[in-house]
Amino acid sequence: MKKLKEFWQKNKILVVLIAILVACFIAICVVVATYFFGGSETVYGDRLKDISKHPITEDFKNNYIASLEELEEVSEVTFNVKGRIIYIRIKFIADYSLVEAESKAAASLTNFDENILSYYDLNFTITADASENSDGFTLMGAKNTASEGIVWNNITKKESAE
Repeated sequence: MKKLKEFWQKNKILVVLIAILVACFIAICVVVATYFFGGSETVYGDRLKDISKHPITEDFKNNYIASLEELEEVSEVTFNVKGRIIYIRIKFIADYSLVEAESKAAASLTNFDENILSYYDLNFTITADASENSDGFTLMGAKNTASEGIVWNNITKKESAE
């Protein structure tokens, strides 16, 4: 006991500083462990907790695809759901105009009921191959839950320098 008392009197400041360092190290380890290694098992966390109230069935997907593919100007449609985003890719025939393709994609929103439109964001990609009469196009658009229509990206053509 006498040695301990003597050590304490000689090294009070050093012992207190080491105790503070150990406490800080333990606190940092706890914070790192809970922040980086704790939490949800899914990549979406709690964002998908209500997804069962807004189901997208295979029948709905197939009906949506069929309704677009019955149009003669549409050659292919894909429909994928990832989390709360619906990815729709519509491929139009060559020589189809961009403005008409945008309007067909926007008109396809009527196939969705309000339950789906109020929960899922939509991401459209419309394409047409190049032909003798046109350059073709690839255009992306998005509709989030708060907006009424699709917002398309800018398709300004680049001028080549001569």
